Amino acid sequence: MNIGAIGIDSSHLPEFTRRFKELNDAGRTPCRVTRFFDPGTHEWQHPDGPERSAEDVAEWKRTASELGARETASMDELLDSVDGVMVLAINGHRHLELATPALSRGMPTYIDKPMTCSLDEAKRILAMARESGARAYSASSLRFPQEIQDVDLESTGPIVAIDAFGNGELLDMMPHLWHYGCHSIEMVDAIFKKSGQGAGVARVSAVAMDDRHLLDMEYRDGRYARIRMDRRASWAFGATIHGEKGVHQFVVDFGPVYTRLVEGMTGFFAGGDAPADLRDLVENVAVMEAGNRSIGLGGEWVDIPEIV
Repeated sequence: MNIGAIGIDSSHLPEFTRRFKELNDAGRTPCRVTRFFDPGTHEWQHPDGPERSAEDVAEWKRTASELGARETASMDELLDSVDGVMVLAINGHRHLELATPALSRGMPTYIDKPMTCSLDEAKRILAMARESGARAYSASSLRFPQEIQDVDLESTGPIVAIDAFGNGELLDMMPHLWHYGCHSIEMVDAIFKKSGQGAGVARVSAVAMDDRHLLDMEYRDGRYARIRMDRRASWAFGATIHGEKGVHQFVVDFGPVYTRLVEGMTGFFAGGDAPADLRDLVENVAVMEAGNRSIGLGGEWVDIPEIV
């Protein structure tokens, strides 16, 4: 199966292309990334400035080509030559625009994190997928740590609350929670999914400081989560899970996480279920949007609309 990538200004282009090839070479998937399309605006912001950003983008494009992916001259050329697409442009504000051509054709579509930087746009993607019959989802790699699968729910009992932590890297074009907030939010979502308790955030409160963001999430059934997103502490993700019977803690081993993310993608493109429900991902976007609004209101609680 031929998979196309849309957007070249993220390290995910070479990283995903490499892992697809490794899984294909090992006979574990029929999928390979064979095409990519450059939409023309490169928005990766390297801390050392625009020149380094341009060097990174050129290297990512070069690496994808060396791994067997060929650049196409247009979106239509890409869509005509592949069986499914990945939207990998770094700027979430462009994801609706870049996903629409594939979704309107009913093609299986993976949208990189964040799914969008707007709840209205996320709802439009959900509606378009439902109308066209396109199978679609988005996901952070932090949805797939082995440590979440290893949580012993017999020992914890039903989960009451989660204290989670993760990195809080910022990008100017996607302020506050948009760029990296989704990682920790989706990690919490995945923990609740494993427990069978699922989505259902009712309201959020968030504050921003120079070195961290704090996000509180209250659920409609009384559950609670607090996330600390650090910029000074060491780069790490993890959680303390508080159950009715016990407590479980973990720190994510990040080494295999990207491969687990790509394994989910290859299974999806080959016809399997999406690793995450598109409706629930729209709720994650709602949490980030409401969290950013709460930051602007000095930490006031902001309600989350029910997503149907």
